[in-house]
Amino acid sequence: MAPDIPPGMGGFFQGMIGDLLRMLKTDSPLQWDLALQLAQTVAAEGQAEGNVDPSERICLEGLIGVAELHVADVTGMTTSPGGRPLSIVTTGRAEWARRSLEGWRPVIEQIAAALAPRDAGAAANGPGATEDLLASEESGDEALAAFLGRWTSAVAPAMIAMQVGSVVGHLAQRALGQYDLPLPRRDDGEILVVPSNATQFAEDWSLPPADVALWLCVRDVAVHAVLTRPHVRSRLESLLRRQATGFRPDPTALEERLGQAAAGGMPDLGDLTRLLGDPGTFGELDDSPELRQVRAELSALSSAVEGYAEWVTDTVAARSIGARSAIREALRRRRVERGDEERVAESLFGLHLDQDAVDRGESFVRGILERGGEAELMKLWRDERNLPTPAELDAPGLWIERVNLPALGDGGGEPTDH
Repeated sequence: MAPDIPPGMGGFFQGMIGDLLRMLKTDSPLQWDLALQLAQTVAAEGQAEGNVDPSERICLEGLIGVAELHVADVTGMTTSPGGRPLSIVTTGRAEWARRSLEGWRPVIEQIAAALAPRDAGAAANGPGATEDLLASEESGDEALAAFLGRWTSAVAPAMIAMQVGSVVGHLAQRALGQYDLPLPRRDDGEILVVPSNATQFAEDWSLPPADVALWLCVRDVAVHAVLTRPHVRSRLESLLRRQATGFRPDPTALEERLGQAAAGGMPDLGDLTRLLGDPGTFGELDDSPELRQVRAELSALSSAVEGYAEWVTDTVAARSIGARSAIREALRRRRVERGDEERVAESLFGLHLDQDAVDRGESFVRGILERGGEAELMKLWRDERNLPTPAELDAPGLWIERVNLPALGDGGGEPTDH
């Protein structure tokens, strides 16, 4: 049955819904300004953030150059495309959220397009779409279903924006650096650090702040060196996009979750942002064999990046930080004790970076070193065909054997890094 509208009120409700739809209308798969606003609000938790202490900024600016030299020496790779020096950017949590959203924008928009209902786009935002939506006054379940479908298409960009903004805002509250999630960013030659979060982490674990700062700089430079390589970036973006296409939106899921959240009274902002940050709020992932393979490949690649960065950081720390084991243990505990917000962020992007995933990557790296030394490990990021498969990540000997087979037509020569 069509919804009951009190006599004489149809025009009012149509006008109200029409105004709302026109406000939400966008040609983008998500309402970008809404995502930015919510991310910064959640990141700051409603509190004004002060400027970064100049002494902390100066210290970090000196450390980034040291980190680059060490990473280049250990990896044999340039730390950024073209070899230009990296710069450090010290930010508060809200600014980290804004810059991260901007840096991840190409990836986020690809994911948002995949998350949008399949009939979105021209049907929801094209000329006359609002009028078409409001003109559907036929009675019966089919007409109501059609109305709800067009409504979902129209509001999807705003709902996806709230989901993304909530996730990134919560991530900013604990982010220690730029690559807490190993996602490719738009390369602007900068490394983001949140000094207040790093200082709090050092205090919580009674660690020397300078040692923690160097550790975090080295780790982010190592990840940056890998993710800015064009073939690594391309593969990771492709897997993220393919993973997102497996999401099946469910218009009734949000209504059910909101009802559950309101059962005990009016939910606060924290409740709502956590709800909107859960991908399950909008539907579920397809579990087809093809998408299971995509998720396995994404897990293998992200674990390899994390494990490699851990090895680089530990190698550099052995040279320059005496009590590095304390920092390693603190970061390990931090992963084990990570909160729901970080799990939600990983789920949105299809990543699972718990301690088991990092251990898997480190085991792969150690296996290569034990069998072939650093000369073999340096081949890992040289070429797209050298990226490990899920099976090889658990059997590094298989990876070594494959990458040393001569490629067809290349005479067996190894590509160079530069």
